[in-house]
Amino acid sequence: MLKLEGLGFSQAEIVNELSQKNACSKRGVYKDFETRESWQPVLQCVVKPEAVLLKVVNRYEQIYRQASIRLLTFENELAQLGALNIMLKANALLNETAVLPEVLGRLKDLEEKASKGVFVP
Repeated sequence: MLKLEGLGFSQAEIVNELSQKNACSKRGVYKDFETRESWQPVLQCVVKPEAVLLKVVNRYEQIYRQASIRLLTFENELAQLGALNIMLKANALLNETAVLPEVLGRLKDLEEKASKGVFVP
């Protein structure tokens, strides 16, 4: 499910594909989507990301994997440098995504303090 989502497939496409491939009900796959906030962070060792950010994490991880395959299989030096560049950017963006909820939480706290008249240096 995570790989297909990382490749950009829609939820409906993923449900159809996985229900056929695994000979299970579509409702079962939808249930996995509904409960992903409990199992995906454990699977990916991500600390309490918001539901929307889970999809972004999947995409960056998939981009990194695809670039690493190209790095190892392409013989062209420029293609290898391009793959390394993409891997570097994907890592940086993944890191930003992982810390974004914490940053947003801190900003919210600062806004609340400012609205109450508390001076924040």
